[in-house]
Parts: sequence; structure tokens; C-alpha cells
Amino acid sequence: MTLPTSGRPVGGSAFLEAMRVLPVGVVMVTVSVEGRPWGLTVSSCTSLTADPPQILVSLGTRTVTCREIGASGTFGVSVLAADHLAVAMAGAAAGRPKFVDGYCDEPERGSASPRVRGSVYHLDCRSVGVHEHADHSIVIGAVTRALAPPDGPGEPLIYFDRAFRRVGEHIHP
Repeated sequence: MTLPTSGRPVGGSAFLEAMRVLPVGVVMVTVSVEGRPWGLTVSSCTSLTADPPQILVSLGTRTVTCREIGASGTFGVSVLAADHLAVAMAGAAAGRPKFVDGYCDEPERGSASPRVRGSVYHLDCRSVGVHEHADHSIVIGAVTRALAPPDGPGEPLIYFDRAFRRVGEHIHP
């Protein structure tokens, strides 16, 4: 099926300008690499279905993270807290190793993935589908375990207008 188009195609810079004003939550997709926690910061993560619980994340197809998800079939998603700027930056550094040992809790019994210490929430996932498109892959994860911090979820980190930010003013109940 081909969708109708109107006008000229949107150029890359116009698209990027439009996407910069879409606020999104920031997560770290975690896997184990050589027995160590590895984390990639992504802002393209959303729930897919509630029953069964599934999420999707989009990440570069050629990343170590994508390769390890393909090899192990498991990954984690740590929802980063507002005070996780250093963690987010470590996982977003282009072309650099993303070992995050210093930012992760000791592995829990039964956990399938590394969990970022102090994360707002952490989801252990089993990969149930990978769809490649252009230079990215959409990974669908069946959530096998959801872990809240002992003192309850905190304030999440968001990305808006090309910057990491805190959630703003509450305007509706």
C-alpha cells in the first residue's frame, strides 16, 4: 500500500527540527558484553502492548548492543532518572566503548540484564522480533520482569530540544 503524499518530500534538516521538539523519555538499553554491563542510551523506546507486556526500542543496527541482543536474545531497559546525566552521556558517546560497570547494581538472581543503579524502573526483556529499516533496527521485547526501586519510582530524565532535561510543571491531574 502506498500512502498519498502532498508537496515535496521533507528534507533531513526539516525532519530533525520537527523531531527536536518532541519530548521523549531517556532509557539505557543494557546487555552483557564479555561478562560486563554495557549500556546504550536511546530515546526511541515505547510500550507496544500491555497484554502481553511488550516494548519496542530503536537502535543502530551496527551497534554492539544490537549485535549482543541478537546473540543472547535478552536485554534490559533502565528508565533513567533525572539525576542520571552522567550515565546518559556515557551511553550516548559515539564510537566509544559503553561499559557501564560503575553505574550498575550487582546482578540480581534471576535477572536477565544489567540494571542501572537508581533507575526509575528496569525491565528485563526477551527479544521476540527484530525489524531492520535503513540503518536502524526496531527490537521488540517481551517483558519478563519489571523492577521498581525500593523507594518507588523517581523523576525521569527527558530529552527535548537537543538537551537532557527534567520533567516540567504539572498542569493536569
